[in-house]
Amino acid sequence: MTIHDELDAINAGMARALAEQDAKRFASYYTDDARLLSHGQPIIRGRAGIEAEVRDWVTNGPLTLRFETGDVITDGSLVVDVGRIVSPTGRSKYVVVYQRQPDGSLKIAVDAGSSDGPSAASG
Repeated sequence: MTIHDELDAINAGMARALAEQDAKRFASYYTDDARLLSHGQPIIRGRAGIEAEVRDWVTNGPLTLRFETGDVITDGSLVVDVGRIVSPTGRSKYVVVYQRQPDGSLKIAVDAGSSDGPSAASG
């Protein structure tokens, strides 16, 4: 399995978790001490905080998002993915820093996303 395959599988699993309103499964992709940086909000620290935030996101129903692996940088136990988020209302971008865990899996240590602004269809 290539690193792109591994990241694509994680991205697909995270999208499924949002579609199924499963905040716990979504948060399971993060390290215990991960940081989530969302536009206009303070940093959310830790898997439990991320799970609570995602639970708020899916309170009103499932989210339809697709995460697209982009440029990938690897250095030792760290993997950085500079990718895209596609939703029914537009596109955004993200930088995710993964750490290779002792069991060989990748977990998100830092997740930062930002909007590209309103889509042409909504403006």
